[in-house]
Amino acid sequence: MKTKRPRSFYVHSNGIKVSIIEIDNMGKIGESFKREVGKNTGKFVSNLMFGDKHSTPYRRVDAERHARAQEAALERQKDIDMNLLDGAVLDNVDEVLQTPIPQSEKELFDLMSIWGAQLANSSWDFDTKEGNIRAQYPDAVLEKFKQSMLIARTIAPSNPMMSYYEEILAKATKRRKRAKTKELRIALIGIGLFALCVLIIAIFGD
Repeated sequence: MKTKRPRSFYVHSNGIKVSIIEIDNMGKIGESFKREVGKNTGKFVSNLMFGDKHSTPYRRVDAERHARAQEAALERQKDIDMNLLDGAVLDNVDEVLQTPIPQSEKELFDLMSIWGAQLANSSWDFDTKEGNIRAQYPDAVLEKFKQSMLIARTIAPSNPMMSYYEEILAKATKRRKRAKTKELRIALIGIGLFALCVLIIAIFGD
């Protein structure tokens, strides 16, 4: 009696023969696909809820490396910008310092009107690197204006513009001094507040 061999194929309703092995493999692929979809969905939900702290480690490392690279690039660009600014400011400073002060009243007051207008609209900021670079220009103008005032007081003391220029010089000098001592004032205020807190604790602590 012949032994029945198990069927190695399945006949679909449309008459197409499909291998049972293929059906089995298709089932395994389907299960694998479901598991992968489930895993990726879980990662998406986890990242959505908790951010990169719960993401795949290599993704976090890559993101951190990218962030560090961007930060380094920004710092390099900032240094380049500061060097360009410094060069431009120094060129203008040299131009001001090399400008000869006229000895005639008209030419002197014409030049002082230009420098006076610049000083009237100048401000100083010594709190940042950029501020210190920019401050070099009004410093140069202020110094040349002082020299011009010395000559103007000698050759044209009665000129009606003298009082105006004296006022510009006084205000500019005051603004610069205030900006220069800003850090010192902040430090002194901080020390005063600390001393006050210590005194209050000492009085009411008991």
